[in-house]
Amino acid sequence: MDLFEGIIKTLLEHEGYWVRQSFKVNLTKEEKRAIGKHSIPRPEIDLLAFKPGTNSLIVLEAKSYFDSPGVKISELLEHFEIPDGRYKIFTCENYRNIVFSRLVKDLVELGLAEADVQPQLGLVAGNVYQNKSSDIAEYFTQNNWFFWSPEMVKDKVNALAELGYENNTAIITAKILMRGSALPTPLSPNFTESSLSTQQQAKNWLEKNFPSEVFKGVRTSKYYQDKDIWFITIPKDLLENEEYLKLALAEPDFVGFNYLKIPTEYLKRNLDKLSVRLSGDKIDFHINATSTNRYKDIRGQGLELKQFLLTHELMD
Repeated sequence: MDLFEGIIKTLLEHEGYWVRQSFKVNLTKEEKRAIGKHSIPRPEIDLLAFKPGTNSLIVLEAKSYFDSPGVKISELLEHFEIPDGRYKIFTCENYRNIVFSRLVKDLVELGLAEADVQPQLGLVAGNVYQNKSSDIAEYFTQNNWFFWSPEMVKDKVNALAELGYENNTAIITAKILMRGSALPTPLSPNFTESSLSTQQQAKNWLEKNFPSEVFKGVRTSKYYQDKDIWFITIPKDLLENEEYLKLALAEPDFVGFNYLKIPTEYLKRNLDKLSVRLSGDKIDFHINATSTNRYKDIRGQGLELKQFLLTHELMD
């Protein structure tokens, strides 16, 4: 929705970004063939947000979804070799890499960016299905993606209502809507409460149940009930630098955790069964959380991990 994109553009500009709206990426025929769809239309980026002095570029999709169930975490968790589904740039790594590479070349040719600019994928949501903003936020944090939830957008629009007069649709709309309303305390701009909460709860649980274990280096994941998985991303060089991959996987509503201590030698021996990103620097795990095939990595080729589940060391 163009109006929603326009409001997000204004919010970003008030945070110091230069913003370009509805930018089309000029894929070549060879790039389309590499994507796997010869007739794919030119990708259109909703918003490009560049912050001067940082050489950072956010490639944003803006989804209002006011009259729909909202953004679904289950659709963002999908994985495709050839782009498909509603969120192609999020769910197909090959497509994303090719689009980002061509995007940078296009921007350089237009004199809008340097060749070494690093695009960051992002999403702004006006509505999230079943209010699962925290699930999306944690998933995006692990991927180093940018996310503004509906709650954050509302908070930022509220803040616009405190500004002096400006002849801008978003600011005038905010003033009309918020006239006479009490303004809430602003939220943190990077929305990391849920991620920190998962880590803190895992730390507390580990200290109680495995007092001999050190929490440093432990990777955590909440339970993504929409797909019945735990999601973990690790740098590939962890396999060379650490003896174990340590995982604390939360049960629904954080009633407990499951602690796996996986020798990295085991992962190196089975690297061909893991989902290594095309960039070669990261490994993604989708660990099955159902009663059948529990602890099997289904993002890759079904590597079994349950043998590395530690039993409790609860002390009297």
